[in-house]
Amino acid sequence: MEKATGWLSPAPTGCAILAGIMTKQMPKVELGKTGEHVSRFSLGCMYMGTGLTREASYAALDRFAEAGGDFLDTANCYAWWIGHGEHCGDESERMIGDWIRERRNRQRVFLATKFGARMRDHTRCRDAAGNADWGRVNDHFEGASAATVARAVDDSLRRLGTDYVDLCYVHIDTRTVPLAETLEALDRVVRAGKVRHVACSNFRAWRIEEARQLCDRHGWSPFVAVQQQYSYLRPRPGADFGIDLNVDDELSDYLRAHEEVTLVAYSPLLKGIYEDAQKRAAFYNWHLFDTEDSRERLRVLTEMARELGVSNHQLVYAWLLRQKPAVVPLLAATDLPRLDHNLAALEIELSAAQLATLDRAGL
Repeated sequence: MEKATGWLSPAPTGCAILAGIMTKQMPKVELGKTGEHVSRFSLGCMYMGTGLTREASYAALDRFAEAGGDFLDTANCYAWWIGHGEHCGDESERMIGDWIRERRNRQRVFLATKFGARMRDHTRCRDAAGNADWGRVNDHFEGASAATVARAVDDSLRRLGTDYVDLCYVHIDTRTVPLAETLEALDRVVRAGKVRHVACSNFRAWRIEEARQLCDRHGWSPFVAVQQQYSYLRPRPGADFGIDLNVDDELSDYLRAHEEVTLVAYSPLLKGIYEDAQKRAAFYNWHLFDTEDSRERLRVLTEMARELGVSNHQLVYAWLLRQKPAVVPLLAATDLPRLDHNLAALEIELSAAQLATLDRAGL
């Protein structure tokens, strides 16, 4: 990804909803059954400090806060793979920490970070030109041992410039470490006041249930959220995303039965493929979505978006915001007008009939 410099580029056109005009503050939703309410969007901060400059990062954070957003999402590995070796994964957390310190708004921010997918040595995961070599990364994840939990949390707190985080995710499922070891270590950092709530990302439903039972048995802090890829298009059956996981029927069913766990949806726009056939063709995972089911859902989505006078991307977000149980989509954009454009999805009204039409679409 190249450095994002287009923060003065024009907003997407052809929409009846004007990008960036918010008629009311962003609504909130309860996170699990914690009593904690967070903004309906979570701002994805992956490229802040690497793909996005300081000026662009601050602009996005400021605009999100102005719109009533408070849920910030980062990780201790974002984004080491950008560039040719000049980044190590500290950058996003440091950028957010700087912004919070300068804005003096820690109490108004719900801060989420992740550990487990950081490279033990990112230099060993690059080719001779310094580019990320994804074929090597599986052997270099830091994992989720008790020692890693303790170290990773302290390191994140230092970079973020705070003495606690509101939500800490296990970024990937490390099967080589007993789940009980990870959960007990997480409970220790909660009891120490360093973390308020814990969550997981890229975990299958049976592993979330295993974690729930262990936490119930031992009185440990349970997972209150799961972060997974989720969008309007459905991947083909058996699609293999590697360590990343897309929401499947089993997880959907589990979440309906366990509303104490909230779904946070990453890559909700699938890298921006809903409005551009060339982007779809170039998307590295398009072969996992390239089905008749996807084509039919895309047709229905496009027709309804045209009728409503909104963009496909806005309608995807509007559909996600109306799922039950509640879904918190990650919001990310490479320029400020597009961030405004996507935020405007909050203004879209969908009738029960329109939602049913979107839900039933496909083969």
